[in-house]
Amino acid sequence: MINSRELGWNVLTGIGFSFVITIVMAILAGIVKLFYPPTDISISPIISIFQSPALGIIQIIMLAGIIAFVTPVRSKVIREELGGIRRLGIYVGVGYLIFSILPYAFHVPYPQTYIGLIIAFNVINGFVGGYASTILS
Repeated sequence: MINSRELGWNVLTGIGFSFVITIVMAILAGIVKLFYPPTDISISPIISIFQSPALGIIQIIMLAGIIAFVTPVRSKVIREELGGIRRLGIYVGVGYLIFSILPYAFHVPYPQTYIGLIIAFNVINGFVGGYASTILS
């Protein structure tokens, strides 16, 4: 039986964590653009690998660091209490690689559509990550 309160908190936390990852990736892309102007600003590590490999590798390393930041748990007591957060961080981080391709799937001249697709993939990623961490616990 699914605990609806836990599911709601996991989904909400997953959406927030996905937005945090997106903001970090955008800032990172802006910093790389500042030092190496020919790069395109991209929030998707998979797309960045093909457009500008240096940015893609830096984004994947940063994403791995963000996931690693969520996972280290030293003691057994803390590991039991924060196991759900660890799973949520891993699912949302891995889902970010897949769902961040969504804004690049549609080519339209309007920036509002691009921003809407960024919001949509963050909500979808947070929902899927939160649901998976609740179901697979």
